[in-house]
Amino acid sequence: MRKRHTNKKNVTFFTTLYFLASLLVLYVVTLGDLNFEFAVKLVTLLLLSFLYLETTPKVNYWYVVILLFSIVSDSLFVFEKHFYYEALFLLILNRFLYIIIIYHSILKHPLKTLLLYAIPFVFIFSMIYLILYEYVNDIQLFVFIMGVVSIALILFAFLNLLTKNNAKALYFFLGVLIFPIADVLTTISNYISPSPYYIVIYHLMYYVARYLIFRSMVLRR
Repeated sequence: MRKRHTNKKNVTFFTTLYFLASLLVLYVVTLGDLNFEFAVKLVTLLLLSFLYLETTPKVNYWYVVILLFSIVSDSLFVFEKHFYYEALFLLILNRFLYIIIIYHSILKHPLKTLLLYAIPFVFIFSMIYLILYEYVNDIQLFVFIMGVVSIALILFAFLNLLTKNNAKALYFFLGVLIFPIADVLTTISNYISPSPYYIVIYHLMYYVARYLIFRSMVLRR
């Protein structure tokens, strides 16, 4: 198969714009201007999509779907008063799609190994869920499902890292590890202790995590 040519100038251009747009998001979310926030978030994820299509040697269509769903879910979260549950559903669906991308990495591991490595992740999730349970009355089921899917995703990414032990697997693991941490900060900000600092931090974490996963998707090994 002929190697796909990558335009380095375009890659540098889109990468720079992505980080600039991500920084702009951190400022915009503190303003309370929903239309401006919607526009900036939309542009930021479109830039990441263009960057991926420009950089990848081979397109992973599951990942493209994830990027599209991320665009929609971020847009819905901006207007969460009307579309909060729909946005949460897409967020959970995206985590499941990430699992599909790397599910093959666990096929070499016996069930006993999976259960053994799952113990610490299940324990940490249980402690966090018990703490947050009483505060998230309207989304308890969503939080539980999100936690279960996130545990599976982190577990699979960890086993993938142990198996392959390369930069590609490391970037993916770090990216999916950041997601649930950002989820917890989001929940704290929305239901327990509203703070603009939490808002800025968890947005920063989401965009860093997405970039790390993007890097894992374009590396050969």
